Amino acid sequence: MKRVLFFAILLGFFNDLFAQKTDRIQAREARQWIRSGIWAPEGLEMDIHPSVDFVEFKKQYLANKDLWDQAFKAILKANKDLSSFTEYGKKEIVKDRCNMTVSEYIPKSADNVRLEGHQNFIDIQISTGTVLWGTSTVEDSKVVVPYNFETDNAFYRSEKVKVVKQKASKPYIFIFFPKDLHIPAYAKRGIVYEKPLKKVVIKIENVHLP
Repeated sequence: MKRVLFFAILLGFFNDLFAQKTDRIQAREARQWIRSGIWAPEGLEMDIHPSVDFVEFKKQYLANKDLWDQAFKAILKANKDLSSFTEYGKKEIVKDRCNMTVSEYIPKSADNVRLEGHQNFIDIQISTGTVLWGTSTVEDSKVVVPYNFETDNAFYRSEKVKVVKQKASKPYIFIFFPKDLHIPAYAKRGIVYEKPLKKVVIKIENVHLP
Protein backbone atom coordinates (compact mmCIF):
# COMPACT_ATOMS: atom_id res chain seq x y z
CA MET A 1 0.00 0.00 0.00
CA LYS A 2 2.81 2.41 0.89
CA ARG A 3 4.54 1.61 -2.41
CA VAL A 4 1.34 2.37 -4.36
CA LEU A 5 0.94 5.66 -2.49
CA PHE A 6 4.58 6.56 -3.16
CA PHE A 7 4.24 5.99 -6.91
CA ALA A 8 0.94 7.92 -6.98
CA ILE A 9 2.62 10.91 -5.33
CA LEU A 10 5.61 10.60 -7.67
CA LEU A 11 3.33 10.45 -10.72
CA GLY A 12 1.47 13.54 -9.55
CA PHE A 13 4.77 15.37 -9.04
CA PHE A 14 5.97 14.61 -12.57
CA ASN A 15 2.57 15.54 -14.03
CA ASP A 16 2.82 18.93 -12.32
CA LEU A 17 6.35 19.42 -13.65
CA PHE A 18 5.22 18.52 -17.17
CA ALA A 19 2.27 20.93 -16.96
CA GLN A 20 4.54 23.75 -15.75
CA LYS A 21 7.01 23.08 -18.55
CA THR A 22 4.20 23.08 -21.11
CA ASP A 23 2.92 26.41 -19.75
CA ARG A 24 6.42 27.93 -19.97
CA ILE A 25 6.81 26.74 -23.57
CA GLN A 26 3.41 28.16 -24.54
CA ALA A 27 4.22 31.48 -22.87
CA ARG A 28 7.59 31.71 -24.65
CA GLU A 29 6.05 30.87 -28.02
CA ALA A 30 3.28 33.42 -27.47
CA ARG A 31 5.80 36.17 -26.62
CA GLN A 32 7.75 35.35 -29.79
CA TRP A 33 4.51 35.45 -31.78
CA ILE A 34 3.66 38.87 -30.34
CA ARG A 35 7.11 40.22 -31.17
CA SER A 36 6.83 38.92 -34.74
CA GLY A 37 3.98 41.34 -35.32
CA ILE A 38 2.18 38.86 -37.56
CA TRP A 39 -1.09 39.74 -35.83
CA ALA A 40 -0.73 43.52 -36.24
CA PRO A 41 -1.87 45.41 -39.33
CA GLU A 42 0.75 47.61 -40.96
CA GLY A 43 0.62 51.06 -39.43
CA LEU A 44 -0.62 50.09 -35.96
CA GLU A 45 1.03 52.73 -33.79
CA MET A 46 0.23 51.52 -30.27
CA ASP A 47 1.68 48.59 -28.32
CA ILE A 48 -0.20 45.89 -26.44
CA HIS A 49 0.50 46.15 -22.72
CA PRO A 50 2.87 43.46 -21.34
CA SER A 51 0.29 42.46 -18.71
CA VAL A 52 -2.02 41.03 -21.39
CA ASP A 53 -2.29 37.24 -21.46
CA PHE A 54 -0.35 36.61 -24.68
CA VAL A 55 -1.11 32.88 -24.69
CA GLU A 56 -4.87 33.48 -24.62
CA PHE A 57 -4.56 36.32 -27.14
CA LYS A 58 -2.75 34.07 -29.60
CA LYS A 59 -5.38 31.33 -29.19
CA GLN A 60 -8.28 33.73 -29.64
CA TYR A 61 -6.68 35.50 -32.60
CA LEU A 62 -5.94 32.28 -34.47
CA ALA A 63 -9.46 30.98 -33.77
CA ASN A 64 -11.10 34.17 -35.06
CA LYS A 65 -8.48 35.85 -37.24
CA ASP A 66 -10.74 37.74 -39.65
CA LEU A 67 -12.69 39.36 -36.81
CA TRP A 68 -9.57 40.37 -34.88
CA ASP A 69 -8.08 41.83 -38.07
CA GLN A 70 -11.15 44.02 -38.45
CA ALA A 71 -10.98 45.06 -34.81
CA PHE A 72 -7.33 46.10 -35.09
CA LYS A 73 -8.04 47.88 -38.36
CA ALA A 74 -10.56 50.02 -36.46
CA ILE A 75 -7.81 51.27 -34.07
CA LEU A 76 -5.06 51.37 -36.68
CA LYS A 77 -4.31 55.08 -36.28
CA ALA A 78 -4.78 55.27 -32.51
CA ASN A 79 -2.26 57.70 -30.99
CA LYS A 80 -1.68 58.88 -27.43
CA ASP A 81 -4.47 61.48 -27.51
CA LEU A 82 -6.85 59.36 -29.65
CA SER A 83 -7.37 62.43 -31.85
CA SER A 84 -8.12 60.28 -34.90
CA PHE A 85 -11.42 59.23 -33.28
CA THR A 86 -13.72 62.16 -33.97
CA GLU A 87 -17.11 60.41 -33.83
CA TYR A 88 -18.47 59.46 -30.42
CA GLY A 89 -20.85 56.66 -29.58
CA LYS A 90 -21.22 53.00 -30.52
CA LYS A 91 -20.42 51.64 -33.97
CA GLU A 92 -20.93 48.10 -35.24
CA ILE A 93 -17.80 46.63 -36.83
CA VAL A 94 -19.38 43.23 -37.48
CA LYS A 95 -23.02 42.98 -36.42
CA ASP A 96 -23.52 41.10 -33.15
CA ARG A 97 -19.88 40.01 -33.12
CA CYS A 98 -17.74 43.12 -32.78
CA ASN A 99 -18.43 46.76 -31.96
CA MET A 100 -16.55 49.90 -30.97
CA THR A 101 -17.53 52.68 -28.56
CA VAL A 102 -15.72 56.02 -28.38
CA SER A 103 -16.44 58.21 -25.35
CA GLU A 104 -15.20 60.91 -23.02
CA TYR A 105 -15.21 60.25 -19.28
CA ILE A 106 -13.91 61.33 -15.90
CA PRO A 107 -12.08 58.40 -14.24
CA LYS A 108 -13.69 57.12 -11.06
CA SER A 109 -11.69 57.22 -7.85
CA ALA A 110 -10.11 54.03 -6.56
CA ASP A 111 -12.53 54.31 -3.63
CA ASN A 112 -15.52 53.95 -5.94
CA VAL A 113 -14.71 51.23 -8.47
CA ARG A 114 -15.65 47.58 -8.99
CA LEU A 115 -14.15 44.80 -11.02
CA GLU A 116 -16.19 43.79 -14.04
CA GLY A 117 -16.24 40.52 -15.94
CA HIS A 118 -17.75 39.20 -19.15
CA GLN A 119 -18.49 35.78 -20.62
CA ASN A 120 -19.29 36.22 -24.30
CA PHE A 121 -17.10 39.16 -25.29
CA ILE A 122 -13.48 40.20 -24.95
CA ASP A 123 -12.59 43.85 -24.22
CA ILE A 124 -9.96 45.78 -26.16
CA GLN A 125 -9.52 49.10 -24.37
CA ILE A 126 -7.46 52.25 -24.89
CA SER A 127 -7.58 55.39 -22.75
CA THR A 128 -5.79 58.69 -22.82
CA GLY A 129 -4.27 60.17 -19.68
CA THR A 130 -2.51 58.97 -16.58
CA VAL A 131 -4.77 56.25 -15.19
CA LEU A 132 -4.72 52.97 -13.31
CA TRP A 133 -5.85 49.60 -14.63
CA GLY A 134 -6.74 46.80 -12.22
CA THR A 135 -7.16 43.06 -12.70
CA SER A 136 -8.05 40.06 -10.57
CA THR A 137 -9.48 36.56 -10.91
CA VAL A 138 -12.89 35.07 -10.17
CA GLU A 139 -11.25 32.85 -7.54
CA ASP A 140 -9.92 35.89 -5.66
CA SER A 141 -13.09 37.96 -5.96
CA LYS A 142 -16.62 38.13 -4.57
CA VAL A 143 -19.68 38.73 -6.78
CA VAL A 144 -21.55 41.93 -5.88
CA VAL A 145 -23.80 42.10 -8.97
CA PRO A 146 -24.64 38.73 -10.60
CA TYR A 147 -24.06 38.11 -14.29
CA ASN A 148 -26.57 39.72 -16.65
CA PHE A 149 -26.82 37.91 -19.98
CA GLU A 150 -28.24 40.93 -21.81
CA THR A 151 -25.35 43.22 -20.86
CA ASP A 152 -22.72 40.45 -20.61
CA ASN A 153 -21.61 41.93 -17.28
CA ALA A 154 -21.04 40.87 -13.72
CA PHE A 155 -19.41 42.98 -11.00
CA TYR A 156 -17.03 41.96 -8.23
CA ARG A 157 -14.98 43.16 -5.26
CA SER A 158 -11.57 41.81 -4.36
CA GLU A 159 -8.75 42.37 -1.89
CA LYS A 160 -6.29 41.01 -4.46
CA VAL A 161 -6.17 43.47 -7.33
CA LYS A 162 -3.09 43.81 -9.51
CA VAL A 163 -2.64 47.45 -10.49
CA VAL A 164 -0.89 48.83 -13.56
CA LYS A 165 -0.17 52.56 -13.89
CA GLN A 166 -0.39 54.07 -17.35
CA LYS A 167 1.36 57.37 -18.06
CA ALA A 168 -0.32 59.91 -20.32
CA SER A 169 2.77 59.91 -22.52
CA LYS A 170 2.49 56.16 -23.21
CA PRO A 171 -1.02 54.72 -23.56
CA TYR A 172 -1.31 51.02 -24.36
CA ILE A 173 -3.80 48.60 -25.83
CA PHE A 174 -5.26 46.53 -22.99
CA ILE A 175 -7.07 43.26 -23.73
CA PHE A 176 -9.26 41.61 -21.11
CA PHE A 177 -10.50 38.05 -21.62
CA PRO A 178 -13.46 36.52 -19.76
CA LYS A 179 -11.14 35.10 -17.09
CA ASP A 180 -9.70 38.60 -16.53
CA LEU A 181 -11.81 40.58 -14.11
CA HIS A 182 -10.85 44.20 -14.62
CA ILE A 183 -11.22 47.77 -13.42
CA PRO A 184 -10.79 49.89 -16.55
CA ALA A 185 -8.95 53.21 -16.44
CA TYR A 186 -9.62 54.60 -12.96
CA ALA A 187 -8.06 57.32 -10.82
CA LYS A 188 -5.58 57.14 -7.99
CA ARG A 189 -7.05 58.30 -4.67
CA GLY A 190 -6.99 62.07 -4.40
CA ILE A 191 -6.37 62.72 -8.11
CA VAL A 192 -8.73 65.22 -9.73
CA TYR A 193 -8.96 65.54 -13.51
CA GLU A 194 -9.47 69.02 -14.91
CA LYS A 195 -10.98 67.75 -18.15
CA PRO A 196 -12.44 64.48 -19.44
CA LEU A 197 -10.24 61.74 -20.85
CA LYS A 198 -11.00 59.82 -24.02
CA LYS A 199 -11.56 56.11 -24.31
CA VAL A 200 -12.01 53.55 -27.07
CA VAL A 201 -13.56 50.19 -26.21
CA ILE A 202 -13.91 47.36 -28.71
CA LYS A 203 -16.05 44.35 -27.83
CA ILE A 204 -15.09 41.23 -29.78
CA GLU A 205 -16.76 37.85 -29.47
CA ASN A 206 -15.09 35.30 -27.26
CA VAL A 207 -14.44 31.88 -28.77
CA HIS A 208 -15.10 29.22 -26.13
CA LEU A 209 -12.03 27.07 -26.61
CA PRO A 210 -11.63 23.50 -25.24
